[in-house]
Amino acid sequence: MDIYAINIEDLNKSNFDYKLYNHILSEQILLKANNYRYYQDSVRTVIGELLVHYLYIKNYKSSSSPLTILRNNYGKPYCNNSDFHFNISHAGNWVIAIVDTQPVGIDIELVSDIDYKSVISIFHSIEGYGLEKATNKKDFFFTLWTIKESVIKNIGQGLSIPLDSFYTLLNGDQATVHFDNNDFENDQYYVKVFEFCPQYKVAACALHNNFPEAINILEPSKFLPFLLESNGIS
Repeated sequence: MDIYAINIEDLNKSNFDYKLYNHILSEQILLKANNYRYYQDSVRTVIGELLVHYLYIKNYKSSSSPLTILRNNYGKPYCNNSDFHFNISHAGNWVIAIVDTQPVGIDIELVSDIDYKSVISIFHSIEGYGLEKATNKKDFFFTLWTIKESVIKNIGQGLSIPLDSFYTLLNGDQATVHFDNNDFENDQYYVKVFEFCPQYKVAACALHNNFPEAINILEPSKFLPFLLESNGIS
């Protein structure tokens, strides 16, 4: 398992033309990118998928089969290689991706001022009780939110999974996941919360607990030219 994050704050129209990567990107991502009003939103969407392509090439250098990104009935992206699983998230200036040989989920959130007391009402009652007892309620809520999002993204059925149908209990940087009724393919999920940069929360969910110690930071200048060269474009 690997987790990589990219800061996109300095990417703009003058130094990053995502249309150079049209031959790499999926139709769905290109359509989303082209429809955004603000260029930075397009950058977030495109960089996530380009990062997955980069990590695929790094992990499968000898593969003669190029990466093809597909989507299940709930919209979760997956690929044509059953040994390569990935998930992407973005918030603020950061795009993050996780890759593994088994299904994974990841979420990053920018901590902000929201009415978390209203949102927690649609979570499991045990989590609502945890919020009541928490000293730093905002920190507790956003940590919990990223954990639950990472679990839902791992399962890959979107918000067809009610937020109050399961609860999570945090112990240090690890969390356990408890379903009221588990009808999913897998019966155990592992979660790790990562220390990242200030004002951001990150959580990853996997089918094992062999998480990396830390998140790798990758500079856009390190992998974007590599992708072009790998596809015969200079």
